[in-house]
Amino acid sequence: MDIKLVATDMDGTFLDGQGKFDMERLKSLLVKFKEKGLYFAVASGRGILSLEKLFAEVRNEIIFIAENGSLVEFHGQDLYEATMSRDFYLATFEKLKESPYVNTGKLLLTGKKACYVLDSVDPTYLHFSAHYNENIVKVASLADIDDEIFKFTTNFTPETMAEGEAWVNENVPGVKAMTTGYESIDIVLDHVDKGVAIVELAKKLGIDMNQVMAFGDSDNDLEMLAGVGMSVAMGNGSNSVKEVAKHITASNQQDGIHKALEHFGV
Repeated sequence: MDIKLVATDMDGTFLDGQGKFDMERLKSLLVKFKEKGLYFAVASGRGILSLEKLFAEVRNEIIFIAENGSLVEFHGQDLYEATMSRDFYLATFEKLKESPYVNTGKLLLTGKKACYVLDSVDPTYLHFSAHYNENIVKVASLADIDDEIFKFTTNFTPETMAEGEAWVNENVPGVKAMTTGYESIDIVLDHVDKGVAIVELAKKLGIDMNQVMAFGDSDNDLEMLAGVGMSVAMGNGSNSVKEVAKHITASNQQDGIHKALEHFGV
């Protein structure tokens, strides 16, 4: 198979159990990919600011698919984006407040310039969010935000995760909720996911979807894995991910991505 693009999820896939990766090994991989004419993309629920910081040393050599598919960026240029209008995210927030599962103290909005939480944010949630988001700004009201918004993120308990996600999908128009792992739910525009972003990226690069290889572990990777020519589930992936993927590799703790790349000669 003539692979031209390799895309990988981040948490639970590219990153190890401590949320880290080997930068020198990545640099070597990127050199190899460049020689072969391959593109490398990271596809994450994380915000673009977080990804740019994490990959600062190689940010001009990789493609960012951020915000669970709401934004595709390469060489500092937006190749695809899907943002919520001010009226839309304010109306969505009002609807979310009706949910018996949503705690507005555990709610974060990601934008192009910053991430936003209410002044009343739960301190524990704020600390948790800082691991995955950059430049978190407190606001008295979401109406005070002057930015383009990609998505909402919130946390549920393990016991209410499925019910909370279902409530959003059934009761909030124009959006869809998806689990990202770690008790988090992303709420994006209803036409957005990593799969859509990969399709748009392939069009921009002039490559066929059969020339795309993708790695993932969580349910927010399902659309991406379903649409590519070579889909690989991590050994630590969810059952639904393993059912959709054409191949299964070792876990993120056992060097699963590199083992699969070597196995398939990519």
